[in-house]
Amino acid sequence: INAEYGLLCEIFRDIGAEVFPAGRSDTFVPIDTEAVSDERLVELQALADAAVAEHGKIDAIVSTDGDSDRPMMVGVDSAGKVQFVGGDLLGIVVAEFLGATRVAVPISSNDAVDAHRYSDSGATVCKTKIGSPYVVRAMLDAANEDATAVVVGWEANGGFLTGSAVQRDSQSLAPLLTRDAALPLIACLRACTERMLTVGQLFALLPPRFSKADLIDNFARTSSLALLALFAPPDSSIKELVLEKDSALFRSICDSFGSGDGFDEPLRVNWIDGVRIYFNNGDIAHIRPSGNAPQLRIYACANSQERADDIVRRAVAEPKGILRTLEAKI
Repeated sequence: INAEYGLLCEIFRDIGAEVFPAGRSDTFVPIDTEAVSDERLVELQALADAAVAEHGKIDAIVSTDGDSDRPMMVGVDSAGKVQFVGGDLLGIVVAEFLGATRVAVPISSNDAVDAHRYSDSGATVCKTKIGSPYVVRAMLDAANEDATAVVVGWEANGGFLTGSAVQRDSQSLAPLLTRDAALPLIACLRACTERMLTVGQLFALLPPRFSKADLIDNFARTSSLALLALFAPPDSSIKELVLEKDSALFRSICDSFGSGDGFDEPLRVNWIDGVRIYFNNGDIAHIRPSGNAPQLRIYACANSQERADDIVRRAVAEPKGILRTLEAKI
């Protein structure tokens, strides 16, 4: 049962929104706030259609996961069509709304967080290993380095954290170094109201970068680590490296991520958490073992959703996708 269901309704009513509760379940309903499934989109569209039929135009569908630390934001356009917003993109909008000057996010986040021009604050971005403890550590470091900084962080699921007091409209919000789902939902809709934009229009202002993630299950961790070793840095202390075209690492990546799968030449590699490869055409492929299960994950970013989906599809394909082909080389 969603612990925040009634509280969310109360909060949004208190700030002037019309709220129409819908779709409550007395049993646990898993919601992936990083990437919604086609099945879930159909359910959300049905909720929107029913609400519009009964109440007229609506602006958004909002919810949280079962323990209320991951937000779900779904815009509804003028035609009544739903538009899911991924948690990592939601964080960018919230950070700008709060005037953040220091931002911490996991390395797997959509790289629109780097390309976005934070209009007023000019925020600097720190990338961390995946997991909220690493984001919190980076936020604490940022706050210690600059006592005047407005420090925030978030995960790809949209769970948002504040590492310093935030001042806005003569009000002060105390730091909260644990994932919050209510703040990002409120901030997003307030930003829409202030700028007189729909949710879709607001997110259309972000850099056009698209992401996708998937995994291969029952992939032994020992095999995952051996696979990553195929792309190991020249020195274990190196966390990022611009590739030289005559290097063994450059050739190894080209052999595994070739033009036949749509990849351009690799430009650089990041080893903060797993292996994240940046290509000349804007593609990103990031391989990482799960931290708590026998799974090998692939994260992709690209200049179109179709390409991001294609990278992931080619990576996890059975039996001869990119990851299985790499496994055979171990």
